[in-house]
Amino acid sequence: MSRNSDIIILLGAGASVQANIPASQQMIEKIEERLKKHDWKTFADLYYLVKSSIVYASGLKGTFEIRDFYNVEVLVHTLSELERRENHPIYPFISDWKSHLIQLADTNFDRIKQFRINILNELKGWVQLDNESEADYFKGLKTLQHHLNYPLKIFSLNYDLCVERCDSEQFRIESGFEQKGKKRVWDWRRFDESNPNQDVPQAFLYKMHGSIDWKRDENDNIVKTDDKGARTPGDELPLIFGTDRKLEAGDPYLFYAYEFRRCTLDCKVILCIGYGFGDGHINKMIKQALKTEPAMRLVIVGNTKPEDVMAKATWVASKIQLDAKRIQVIPGTAKSFLEDGNIGKKVTDLLPKEDANVPF
Repeated sequence: MSRNSDIIILLGAGASVQANIPASQQMIEKIEERLKKHDWKTFADLYYLVKSSIVYASGLKGTFEIRDFYNVEVLVHTLSELERRENHPIYPFISDWKSHLIQLADTNFDRIKQFRINILNELKGWVQLDNESEADYFKGLKTLQHHLNYPLKIFSLNYDLCVERCDSEQFRIESGFEQKGKKRVWDWRRFDESNPNQDVPQAFLYKMHGSIDWKRDENDNIVKTDDKGARTPGDELPLIFGTDRKLEAGDPYLFYAYEFRRCTLDCKVILCIGYGFGDGHINKMIKQALKTEPAMRLVIVGNTKPEDVMAKATWVASKIQLDAKRIQVIPGTAKSFLEDGNIGKKVTDLLPKEDANVPF
């Protein structure tokens, strides 16, 4: 009998691109364009130094394809680490900062901090839906859930609200916050399916890196807002940047990471939509799950042409160090996949044959 843990969905930045929300690489392009304008020109030389240093460090490891290691998350994380200066654990081992960096960073590295804040303030706008109807294709999740007839498990690496737009009385999405009320504090117990007092939703949404409509209250709790981050300063948004900060020792991030690991070990299909395999922690958990269960399948939906399916599978296999035969690539885009009227059947057909023919 198929169970509600058989299929999990992992959403990456590519899932939202066709809703006119830029992916990480596109955000870099926006930053570089902004640096040409008067109000950001003062950060231009600092940016070029930081970017060239990141590229140099990656080259020492034999990685030269810039899309594999450089994006807005890496940039913001690097600026954050530089900003720590003497508070960084490796500071005692640094004999001196590069003189060029000191010159560009200004006193106490204030220019680094301001540059980072400026990027975060811009990011708030980048991940907003200017025209909400552009994200209507995410309603395909409703079609999928109706066919499966059990709650979807959706793990999102995105800060945007494309999935949340699907929430309604007929398709309730549990994201950890009470639907109404003044506090709306995140509570892990809302994800507890064994809780008899909890109404079962149509989908559980795990925003693994944070969300544009989150903020922290005076007690350091994560709370949900209605202003979509408009009134929250960029550097106060509880968003996670940088590959080695994805597993923060605090909730909801730690809880979500645990849930992702648990669900990957228990499922039969990991359906990745728009994920570029740039997160080392996520890749390791996917790899561990696939090695644990030989029958498990990794299915990739992204911006892939039919003739590029094998190349895509080989590339993903190299990122997670697994046999490409364990990976299935569905050609097309996230939008074309989610808008497919037969999405329910297509997804259930991904299950191992002994499970796919069992009625739900």
